[in-house]
Amino acid sequence: MNRLLNRAVILACLCLPGLPAVAEEPPLTEAQAKAMRALVRQTLIENPEILAEAMQALQAKRTEDARLAQAAAIQEHTADLVHADDPFLGPKAAKVSVVEFFDYNCGYCRAAFPDLQATLKAHPDTRIVIKDLPVLGPDSVAVSRLALAARAQGKYTEYHVALMSTRARLDEATALAIAKDLKLDVAKLKADAAGKAVDETLDRNHALAEDLGINGTPSFVVGKTLFPGKVGPEVLSQAIAEVKAAKN
Repeated sequence: MNRLLNRAVILACLCLPGLPAVAEEPPLTEAQAKAMRALVRQTLIENPEILAEAMQALQAKRTEDARLAQAAAIQEHTADLVHADDPFLGPKAAKVSVVEFFDYNCGYCRAAFPDLQATLKAHPDTRIVIKDLPVLGPDSVAVSRLALAARAQGKYTEYHVALMSTRARLDEATALAIAKDLKLDVAKLKADAAGKAVDETLDRNHALAEDLGINGTPSFVVGKTLFPGKVGPEVLSQAIAEVKAAKN
């Protein structure tokens, strides 16, 4: 009977998708199959926590599998995460890079910006690699294009900070007014915003976000770990410390 009970539990577990397969055993006789079904039913009625525990184990396995798959994807795309053409804040020759995927009209992205500034202050050997991922409509796309175009005039950082510090929703007109206040050449900015270099940057960012399973902003990558949503400076500092420790 104990052997039959063991097989009954295995049968019940096999009903849960995603659990590892077990070695096949000889087929049951009709009488054994009937007894097993009764045993499974009775066992689950008397011990319903078995299913809860199995589902918890399954969820934990799926979470860990997803984490490992994401880490592998990050490893595969290391060169794209810190691309030579990406704008960044902080020192160029930094020991650690915090990669941010963001949208200028994302409220959480704006709320996270002071955290990034605090992170740079606390970790002067770290840089923030900025990945425009305009997902909130045409206005966001227009603003990202203008911001990326400011690289050609050497005023990207100044312009980025001003845009991220704006509370109102940003559109092309608002972004151009800010550019004018910063003494950028607006005509050149608009022309560069329509250029191939900006197309390539945005296409690369969207493709990378898709490959990494990023579906919202802000999202941060530090080392081999993806942090979705707004995270505080404490989380970023811990992640930076772990990357430094791994390198040492």
